[in-house]
Amino acid sequence: MEDVIRPASRSEVDVVARVLSEAFQDDPVSTWVFPGGERRRELHPEFFRAFTEAAFADGEVYLAHDRTAASLWFRTEGGESPEEFLDRFAALDEEDFLRLKEIMELLGANGADSAPHLHWQFCGILPSAQRKGLGSAIARQHFRRLDADGIPCSGEASSPTSLRLWRRHGFVDAGEPYGPPGGPLFYPIWREPQG
Repeated sequence: MEDVIRPASRSEVDVVARVLSEAFQDDPVSTWVFPGGERRRELHPEFFRAFTEAAFADGEVYLAHDRTAASLWFRTEGGESPEEFLDRFAALDEEDFLRLKEIMELLGANGADSAPHLHWQFCGILPSAQRKGLGSAIARQHFRRLDADGIPCSGEASSPTSLRLWRRHGFVDAGEPYGPPGGPLFYPIWREPQG
């Protein structure tokens, strides 16, 4: 299970958005931004479509060969301003938008602020494919490339479970957990190229 993910094509934006939508349906951040399971199920595809389109513009988009997983990476230099990025979510109602904006502002204020690197925004696996080693296989494949190219990366784990996974793949804690009042915690992580 070594070569499990490939660069996605722009024609697959909806496939990537669907995978991420299903993978993050019960994620603590998603449940805070979009309270209510049915509402989240309705809004998630467009939400992740906007993120996927932004990653095609300013990052990298990957899809598992069997379409059970997807990941989005963003470059930390150049790209859209925070305001331009948030404009992608104009269709959200005011309350959802304000919660998303609060999260994005927290991420911006607490993000790694060093030399250019890649930011691992999302890695999602369909529920039916979880806990079978796919997340680790995806990480190994990505990190072989990043290590060979000498590229560091940052991210935020959105749960203690995902934090443990990323620590196993060379990430270290990059600060104290943070989050909105009464909301989910983000665990900032950093990974230097290895080997």
